[in-house]
Order: sequence, then structure tokens, then C-alpha cells
Amino acid sequence: MEDAARTREEASSQHRSLSGYLLYVLERSFRVEETVGSILSPRRPQNIRGTQRPGIRTAVHLRCTAEEAARIREYARRRKLSLSDFVVFSMRRLWEANDRLRLG
Repeated sequence: MEDAARTREEASSQHRSLSGYLLYVLERSFRVEETVGSILSPRRPQNIRGTQRPGIRTAVHLRCTAEEAARIREYARRRKLSLSDFVVFSMRRLWEANDRLRLG
């Protein structure tokens, strides 16, 4: 499923706005980064390949506080990713974890 379609589907199923859902995902990503980020070297994640595919892309205006924006920038910088790549990486990591839990 395309990232944009899955994002809309997940946001809707949780009765959240798109910004609300993305902030939910990013908050979980911050916790993971704080827990295991110090153990791992700050490198580009391997599963981020493909986020810069040519063609049609979806843009989302993420509404957040200045503090939240600063945290997003900080963690993206630690991972050596653009802001959008960090958001996509965070979503895919959460989806993969959720999919594994569902499959048991």
C-alpha cells in the first residue's frame, strides 16, 4: 500500500487528523530514538531507501508547536536524514512493528 494511502487510513481508523497522527508516530519514534538511538550509531537507516522515488509525491503540512518542530529537526539531524525522510522512516518503522505484532 502506498505510504500516503496508509497514512490516511491509519489516521482515520484512530480518529485523528493527519497532523495528529503524524505527531503520534513521531512521539513514538522519539521514544525509540531515546532508548536505542544512543546504542546505535547515528547512521542512515537501511529501510529508508526509496523515499526519494521519482514521480508523484504527497506533501503534508504538519501543524505542531515550535518545541515539537525542534525535536523533529534534532532527531532527523541525528539520523542524518531530511525532515521528510525522518517522518517516512518513523512511519514505516511503526507500521512494521505493528504489522509484526498483528501477525504474532
